[in-house]
Amino acid sequence: MTRDTRTSTETAPEQRTDAGRYLPADAIPETAPSRETEWRTRLTEAVPTLPRLLKYVLAIGVALLWIVPFLGLFMASVRPLSEILQGWWNVERMTFTLENYRQAWSYSTAPMGRALLNTFVVTVPSVLVVLLLGAMAAYPFARFEFPLKTALFFLILLVMAAPPELVAMGNYNTLRNIGLFDSYMGLVLVHVGWGLGWVVLFLRNYLLGIPEELEEAARIDGASRYQIFRTIILPLSAPALVSVAVIQFTWVWNAFFFPLVFMRSPDLYLAPQVLPLMRGRLQVQWGLVAAGSVMTLAVPVILFMLLERYYKRGMVAAVTD
Repeated sequence: MTRDTRTSTETAPEQRTDAGRYLPADAIPETAPSRETEWRTRLTEAVPTLPRLLKYVLAIGVALLWIVPFLGLFMASVRPLSEILQGWWNVERMTFTLENYRQAWSYSTAPMGRALLNTFVVTVPSVLVVLLLGAMAAYPFARFEFPLKTALFFLILLVMAAPPELVAMGNYNTLRNIGLFDSYMGLVLVHVGWGLGWVVLFLRNYLLGIPEELEEAARIDGASRYQIFRTIILPLSAPALVSVAVIQFTWVWNAFFFPLVFMRSPDLYLAPQVLPLMRGRLQVQWGLVAAGSVMTLAVPVILFMLLERYYKRGMVAAVTD
């Protein structure tokens, strides 16, 4: 009796609290309560303050500076040349056509269709190899202590700060000596070597935010370092890996300097190399150049839109940690 009485006494305040917290079913109104304030008052409260209004104006102005050129590029790609000579914003006569895209896709001297395929052949391996090597190199920097760790990390930062023109001549001679000049494999190796430094730095900062207790628990259960890396580190690093993939894909896809130096065969030209060849000799074919530019930039934009959520998560975690 004493135990039952104590139990009922202890639970009674909780029941009374819950009863006062929730309304009974018959007391819930069928319609939402009306607002107590008038619409004029709500409108006045919704008006932003002066500092916030200035921020909005600045953000909108910056957005317009980025959007207007892209809008002009798209309008020039879907209109005949005669209509855009006086300005793409002239909408008195507007004729939409896909002829520029058709001509750019199968251009006589530099077809964009083949160039886009060549760019895919170079970009995809460059991204995958950098992801694998970067994750394998970043994990020791984030978890292990070994000799010359600080010196090696400083060397990585130093390589990141060097301009690509500084290492172009050395890579040029190396690729010629090993027989990989003017080949996809040689260009992939250059992109991998050039992008590996920032990938290691980025992933190392992200891995520092993963609790070490997860790895210690796995080691107690008998997991090896490889199993921990494959089953714990890589899945938890998915947002950072996606961020690295998007950034590296965009950089390699839009790269112009390295393909210009290391690719000489017209059949192996990439999309950034093909665009200048569409200008024409007597008159600049702005419609063809615009159509080729839209097709070139559409691929990384679509990739970013598909992976935007993971990209933002990885960027925020890597920077804050």
